[in-house]
Amino acid sequence: MVFFIFFALGLLGLAFNIVTPLMVFNIFTEISRNPNSALILSLISALIILISVSFTQSVIGKMQREKNIAFTTPSGEVSIALAALEDLIKRIALQVPEVKSLRPDVVVGKKGFTVNLRLDLRSETSIPELTERLQELVKNKIREILRGIDEPIVVKIHVAKIVSGEEKKKSDSEPKEPAIPFYGYGR
Repeated sequence: MVFFIFFALGLLGLAFNIVTPLMVFNIFTEISRNPNSALILSLISALIILISVSFTQSVIGKMQREKNIAFTTPSGEVSIALAALEDLIKRIALQVPEVKSLRPDVVVGKKGFTVNLRLDLRSETSIPELTERLQELVKNKIREILRGIDEPIVVKIHVAKIVSGEEKKKSDSEPKEPAIPFYGYGR
């Protein structure tokens, strides 16, 4: 990380003519003349490689860990995809008549589960009551399904859109013409 900062600063210096190519050449000439400089440079290079590899492994490992929930039962290990939990939450929340549509996002971290719900609601709803009811519904369903996991569950709701009754009636009142089978297929 530090290497990349110095490298970027060096490139900026070259771009704005603060550092000239002759200065860079002189620095590398001095390093090649002094045997201790070569040893120090090789140790710094090895350290940078080790830091880069460990950083890459931690980032990739974090991304892979967050895609699944794994726990152990007496019969063996169980792994559940977060996408499966998101689908379940979507099916449960869409059963509430006030919810027109939603997009769930489940994130598992060190502090437990975070469920982010982005909702489109119908206008005839009381938002505080609905969100509280929906939060409890989602929490209880996740606890019911994942009985062995005692992690805290936080449900965050973002109301993105409130659809008025007029919009709903307009879309319902528009007659849909029946599709003609195989229309548009020419010979």
